[in-house]
Amino acid sequence: MTTLETPEQHSDPIEWLLESTEQVAEPRHAPAWIFAITNLPFGVSGSFTAVAMPFFLNRVHLPLGDIAQISALIMIPAWLQFLWAPIIDLWIRRRLWLVLMSVIGGVLLGAAMLLPLPSHLLEYKILLLTGSIFSGLVGSCNGALVSTVLPDRYRGQAAGWVNAGNLGAGVLGGGVVLSLARYSVHAAALGVTLMVILPSLVALLIPEPEPSHEPLGTHLGAMVKDIYDAVRAPSGWTGLILCMSPVGTVALNNLFSGMGNDYHVGSATIEWLNGYGGGFITAFGSLVAGFLLDRINRRTAYLATGVLSALAALGMAMGRLDEQTFVIGCVFYMFVTGLAFAAFSAFVYEIVGTAGKTAGTLYSVFPAAGNFAIWYVIKFDGWGHDAWGPRGMLLTDAALNLAGVAALMVLFRVLRLEARVDRDAEIAEGIPEVA
Repeated sequence: MTTLETPEQHSDPIEWLLESTEQVAEPRHAPAWIFAITNLPFGVSGSFTAVAMPFFLNRVHLPLGDIAQISALIMIPAWLQFLWAPIIDLWIRRRLWLVLMSVIGGVLLGAAMLLPLPSHLLEYKILLLTGSIFSGLVGSCNGALVSTVLPDRYRGQAAGWVNAGNLGAGVLGGGVVLSLARYSVHAAALGVTLMVILPSLVALLIPEPEPSHEPLGTHLGAMVKDIYDAVRAPSGWTGLILCMSPVGTVALNNLFSGMGNDYHVGSATIEWLNGYGGGFITAFGSLVAGFLLDRINRRTAYLATGVLSALAALGMAMGRLDEQTFVIGCVFYMFVTGLAFAAFSAFVYEIVGTAGKTAGTLYSVFPAAGNFAIWYVIKFDGWGHDAWGPRGMLLTDAALNLAGVAALMVLFRVLRLEARVDRDAEIAEGIPEVA
């Protein structure tokens, strides 16, 4: 009978904490739930800039147009992150990059809060922008870790946990910071700094192989080739098409808070749905998806979220313009949002898992494409509202999702991707079948 080592017998007590009580053939790896914690710095910083930052700027009487411009400025790094993401594939382990990026990002965001406004608005913008750049790289580090250190059969669970952590972080980055600000700005600044830094330390528990120590020029050349090969492969370019399609963008979440007058909904209901209540519903959807995504085809699941979000939008469009329709529709749509976020992460992890030493760089490409899709769907939804009112906006969102699903199913069926990918490559690279 085999017995477990004690912490004293093991050469690394930290790794001993993560070992299973059962002997397994696969390499030792971290549990899937740990990646929810290591993603908190990314989620906290994002929700801080989306929720708390506009509140503080409004409190110093900055015009709404100027606040919107600052919000748009802070979104730029999410589009361009793949340009500087290669740094996290160099020199040190990604778990250390995750901690380093969290520390720098947390300090910069906390420092921004201590600036007197509006007299130091330029410095405030610089600190927020650079803090968002560093904190954004935490998401790339975390995604690359999931893709490379977890066996494929756990990546669905991880996708659920990562997105639940990200959405749960909205409560920390938005709600908690606003609550602390009632006492003092210094307390809020310290709070956001600690909430970004402390969760990142858990990354040090993740078993991870040594990074490559080849010459920089050789390494960069190999990175370019690996990324080109990964994107050129059928799983890669079809994955990019999935990301850039309107399917699963769940873009209405960015517009629900502005629909209160259309549906005659009180401000308290809007605040609950777009705050603690909505965060809980969406996080729950992510965890449900995480349970399913290791048991079903992940790309098919992502297409299904497009159909489900379309059904939610159609239901709201066909219902009465009242609070009951709004609440039921939003709750269902937010639950589908959790499913969509987790499914998106899961199929991206599969693709990035083939990249190895370029995983951090490759991972950044797909969310950038997804953010672009969300942006243009929001644009179309807004035009639908301007032309035909709230029902027109909902029908526009539903039509984009259903058209995207139909087009992708035709594309995949014509390409017959399953027959063109070697079975051995599927097992080694984790490429799922497509409907």
